[in-house]
Amino acid sequence: MNKSLVAGAILLATSSLLSGCVVHVGNASAMDGSDFSSILGNIDIAEGKHAGDISSVNGNVEISDNAGADDVSIVNGNLEMESHVTVSSIDIVNGDITATSHLTVTNDIESVNGDILIPAHSKVGGDIETVNGDISITNSTIGSDIETVNGDITLTDNTHIAGDIIYRASESSWGKMSDSTPTLVIDASVSVDGDIILERPVNLEIENQAIEQKVVVSYRNAQ
Repeated sequence: MNKSLVAGAILLATSSLLSGCVVHVGNASAMDGSDFSSILGNIDIAEGKHAGDISSVNGNVEISDNAGADDVSIVNGNLEMESHVTVSSIDIVNGDITATSHLTVTNDIESVNGDILIPAHSKVGGDIETVNGDISITNSTIGSDIETVNGDITLTDNTHIAGDIIYRASESSWGKMSDSTPTLVIDASVSVDGDIILERPVNLEIENQAIEQKVVVSYRNAQ
């Protein structure tokens, strides 16, 4: 997982930024297409508007219908997106990622502590990675791998995963493997092109026998 967001957070804390206010992208004071950073304040992008790079520390980011941004980076805040939102990439520490429908992420989604909800009719071009958050995907296409350590993964309703599904044993820079066993749920309509790689114990609820045969167990004491 890319750890550059922490360095970015330090930079934000030492820079001259918009602080303690709400940044409304799309009004006269925050022009469409520009980069925006905020500390202790929320950022919202108006319907139909597109921002450049978005960085927030201790604030939420909201993106309205048919709007978007380039790279979105958040420390301690949620990312809430409406329908038909397009972003280049998402990188979050301590925050949830949600959308209404028809989300497009051209590159990767990375999270440390927070849930990731990919709604119907969405497309992610790269990887989805998290450490402790749950991942839920319905009727969407993921262009590469899904990777987690401690989170539950739920895939439903004709979702297509082009890469692997990987449960890592640990992620030393961000935390250790939880004692509780996560659950991987894959319904019968889902397709997975790659393997399901388990480096730790996982409860499996896989309805499709062909996908169940893709499970590769690579930890000690596996049954």
